[in-house]
Amino acid sequence: HAMVRDAQGRKMSKSLGNVIDPMDMMRGISLDALHAQLRAGNLPPAEVERAIKGQQLDYPNGIPECGADALRLGLCAYMSQGRSINLDVNRVSSYRNFCNKLWNVVRFALRQLGGDFAPLSAAAAAAAARDTPALHTLERWML
Repeated sequence: HAMVRDAQGRKMSKSLGNVIDPMDMMRGISLDALHAQLRAGNLPPAEVERAIKGQQLDYPNGIPECGADALRLGLCAYMSQGRSINLDVNRVSSYRNFCNKLWNVVRFALRQLGGDFAPLSAAAAAAAARDTPALHTLERWML
């Protein structure tokens, strides 16, 4: 399994107070609520104050709502980089924007295809591929 770290590369640890609940990333959370979670934990008061300062630097406006799909995509993208995941909320938020754009493209395409559209079966698609002339590499990549 990969090691999950914060945006600065520090190991996420309850004793450091830099752990992010995945539900908070999916739903979003205010900075005050993040601070309340720290105070409700079992950290010593000095560590709580240090962690609060870190949260104020890392999440000055709290954590924006990213959604489950953006979090999944972000974690998958991080896994391609190696054994450490430097979990950056801003990067996961940008994946949310990407997922939203992808959804809009799919909705647009389905609207253009009409309500009676049905994709080809695997056999029909294979037959159509045999009947078409050879495609260039770029055309195959686009399909």
